Amino acid sequence: MRILFLLFIHSIVFAELADHFKPAPNKSAAYSMQGIDFIYLINLDERPEKLRTSLDQLSPFQIYPYRFSAVNGWKLTLEEINDIGVIYSPEMEGGFMGTSYHTFEPSHEVIQNFGQTYFSHCFAKGPMGCTLSHLSVLQDAWDSGYETIWVMEDDIEVIQDPRILPNIIKRLDDQVGKGNWDILFTDRDMRDMAGNYTTTYWAGRRPDYMSNNDFAMKKRISEDFFQIGARSGTHSMVIRRSGMKKLLQFFKAHQIFLPYDMEIILPRGIKLYTVAEDIISNQPKAASDNGAPNYLNREKS
Repeated sequence: MRILFLLFIHSIVFAELADHFKPAPNKSAAYSMQGIDFIYLINLDERPEKLRTSLDQLSPFQIYPYRFSAVNGWKLTLEEINDIGVIYSPEMEGGFMGTSYHTFEPSHEVIQNFGQTYFSHCFAKGPMGCTLSHLSVLQDAWDSGYETIWVMEDDIEVIQDPRILPNIIKRLDDQVGKGNWDILFTDRDMRDMAGNYTTTYWAGRRPDYMSNNDFAMKKRISEDFFQIGARSGTHSMVIRRSGMKKLLQFFKAHQIFLPYDMEIILPRGIKLYTVAEDIISNQPKAASDNGAPNYLNREKS
């Protein structure tokens, strides 16, 4: 009976997460560049000013990304929220703090009730939408047959001429092998509010999965690149088809539990690299809607 119960739960899980992905309509070949099949820019409908800031930085270089209308986590229904999280079952590890949504307000509690949906402790609805947005983009890219995509969020800061990216990609291919990397971040690391790099050496805990990746790895492989095991921030990434596959398989099997940047480091054997010199980074003081729907304050002013 227990085996049948677990099979039933897992069959629901595989079906439900992809049901919440959002389509990417009205695409064209204009949203590409040499060596990159498609360029996506994730942007909330409620944040047109962030879109303008991003496009104003890219347009001088004749780079015109496809605007992907982001999933707004603050507008998810209670049913949708409980569809996308981790449903706790007997074979999982519990006994540590998580967050559930019995109502639209988060409930911070110990993970212990079978059949209940949990997220990591203090997980807000904004990051739910962020993860669904990125996964929607990956699914669209996979279905479109793309080999290499560039995915940005709307808090980017252009540091160098991004038209060097095709050459950067070729150099990484030459140095590690075309099939030996999954994600290339276009900056060394995420920057905090003061503009300082914030380095990550660890991974968050999940009740259903333990990775054996080396999260503390920060290995310089050449004057151009570092190989890494973990980092924060998903504001600008070049993703190969192998990376799309690993991430989609991971999330469809395990659902959403941690913020997206803490999840993409978990698939076993995923190969992550950063450039040694920033090309596109994050704006240190960019407005954020992760912890709260702060766009509401902009709309009222």
